[in-house]
Amino acid sequence: MVTPDLTLLKECQPKQINLRKSSWMKQKIDLVAFDLGNVLCTVDEISAAKKLAAKNNQKWGYVHEIVFGQDAKLRFERGEITFDEHARDAIKILKLDMSITEVTEIYNSVIAPSTNMFPLVSQISKTYRIALASNTSEPHWKYAQKFLPFSSLLNPVIVSYLVGTHKPEKAFYERLVNESGVPADRILFIDDLETNVEGARKAGIIGLQFSTQENLETALTSLDLI
Repeated sequence: MVTPDLTLLKECQPKQINLRKSSWMKQKIDLVAFDLGNVLCTVDEISAAKKLAAKNNQKWGYVHEIVFGQDAKLRFERGEITFDEHARDAIKILKLDMSITEVTEIYNSVIAPSTNMFPLVSQISKTYRIALASNTSEPHWKYAQKFLPFSSLLNPVIVSYLVGTHKPEKAFYERLVNESGVPADRILFIDDLETNVEGARKAGIIGLQFSTQENLETALTSLDLI
């Protein structure tokens, strides 16, 4: 049995946001860029893997590695292959009597809207530009657009499968800066993963790690954004 990478499965653990005074806390912000998974939506790969495993009486850990394993995910989230190609390969390897559409539906069940975040994002959008900056796949982004009430306001939308680069690579953040037309030091980037936040900071962007909505609201209040 292949052991799944549980670091990819666990939800982000609550962390205290460091609110000590620093130069960027007084910096003018023109754009707030949000990550998708574990910020604007919840992520549950285990339940989806178990649903697929039940189709053929297989170990869910093995199914998770085939469908959601880091190597495979990196390829379709970078746009090196389409998700349909990935799903076709997974169906063959797992010997599933399922269509690509059926696999995609279960794959999409991984994400669910974080509806409690929506009023906060909508409030921010009344004063500041908002954007999406996410490592994600084509089906997840298309699905997310159906439940994000502010999706039409996200500008730019930087999604890894379209831009061919992946956080925390420098090129990803450069796309955000270039496509937004906003200087890096006037962009606030919110992500649940520390490595992605650090990548943004190295690119000159203001990075804020998301842990809980309460902590985020505290940080945004300190920045006079809400």
